[in-house]
Amino acid sequence: MKREIIVAREAGFCAGVRRAVQLANDSLEKESAKKLFSLGPLIHNPSVIEELEAKGMSVLSSSLDTKAVKELPGNAKLLVRAHGVSKEQYELLKSNGLDILDGTCPHVIAIRRMIERAAEEGEPVVILGDKGHAEVTGLMSFAKEGTVVSSVEEAADLKFDKPFTVVCQSTLDSSTFEAVKSEILKKYPFAKIRNTRCQATEKRQKEALSLCGVCDAMIVIGGIGSANSNRLAEICKSSGKATFFVTDPANWEPAELKPYRKIGVTAGASTPQSDIDLIIGKLKDLI
Repeated sequence: MKREIIVAREAGFCAGVRRAVQLANDSLEKESAKKLFSLGPLIHNPSVIEELEAKGMSVLSSSLDTKAVKELPGNAKLLVRAHGVSKEQYELLKSNGLDILDGTCPHVIAIRRMIERAAEEGEPVVILGDKGHAEVTGLMSFAKEGTVVSSVEEAADLKFDKPFTVVCQSTLDSSTFEAVKSEILKKYPFAKIRNTRCQATEKRQKEALSLCGVCDAMIVIGGIGSANSNRLAEICKSSGKATFFVTDPANWEPAELKPYRKIGVTAGASTPQSDIDLIIGKLKDLI
């Protein structure tokens, strides 16, 4: 059987992830006198983290406390991950005079500023996103009063008697955003809803859906903990096409793709090109 492999143009690193990884590599290569520590996983991709650790980076717990900060070596350099950290952690690091390298995605910083403005005006904040996700947890810490909503049902339970601001996790899918937005506006037409979805995420999700329309099967490559990779997989599955979520490219075997002639390939924003190339190579070798 002659197979066709179609790779999404937008697959792989987004600008924010590329920037964070480049900051890490530059520090490891150019600041040999410094010991680089990442505050939590820099991005949600194990292969990238393993590569950086092999070069000398160490990953600290994202819930770093005062005791752990004081135990860091004098030549420590702290790299803030792409998802950002909480306001309390920023203050802890700064108050202890640590050398900080901020790898927070610029788009996440823009969302944070919206939340800070709402807090200054005394407005509660609603974040549409995944409870417990690193980005959401960090953003919520900048709100004076806030809550996280993950579904239409949770949106229906909101109770406000004054204006409030709504933002969303940068990797939220468009269908969830529109559905929750509609539910909130039915009850609170005065809600200030900001579509803070990342443009790179929007492009990836639209392209994945488009590929589903012309392919027999879809492969989504990404870390198991990557929210945007998981959403790509969900979008592909919801289209009705056979979808294969590959979280470990090195150990993945393509035998299950044998029945399919036209195969689409996409990847989350934290997936390196090397992982994509590895999967494509395995597909081309499929007999």
